[in-house]
Amino acid sequence: VMSMAFFQENEDEAIIWRGPMVHNAINQLLQTTNWGELDYLIVDLPPGTSDSPLTVMQSLSMDGFIIVTTPQELAKVDAKRSINMIRKLKVNILGIVENFSGSIFGAGAGKEIAEELALDYLGHLDIRSEYLDSNLPASLINNDILSSYRAISKKALASLQQA
Repeated sequence: VMSMAFFQENEDEAIIWRGPMVHNAINQLLQTTNWGELDYLIVDLPPGTSDSPLTVMQSLSMDGFIIVTTPQELAKVDAKRSINMIRKLKVNILGIVENFSGSIFGAGAGKEIAEELALDYLGHLDIRSEYLDSNLPASLINNDILSSYRAISKKALASLQQA
């Protein structure tokens, strides 16, 4: 695991960077980190079409993207914008995952976007109240979530192998 947050002196401090600073920091992180022997490098990016995802897409040779959305309308708009950007840059989209699915925020947005834009729907990850204040990953709290992660991973790998 590598994160820009590891370089902050104070975790409560906001990082306020404009485009060139973001670009340079991401490139430095990608180029100077000793990644070791990797089967996969998974990069978690902010939603939308800002400098961060664009810099990563232009700096790394990518085999595929997984779009993660939540059921809210605004998140759907961000997901669609991200998909449009990724397609313009001619990067393969492995599929869509819906996070925070369930009774709190609703469900179905990921599947809806996948159908609308002819993409694979990889699955959903439910949100439940028992996860909210735990310091543990949800997959360690609930076997259903672990099963969901595994099913999503298998579908993503299958999509990657077809690419």
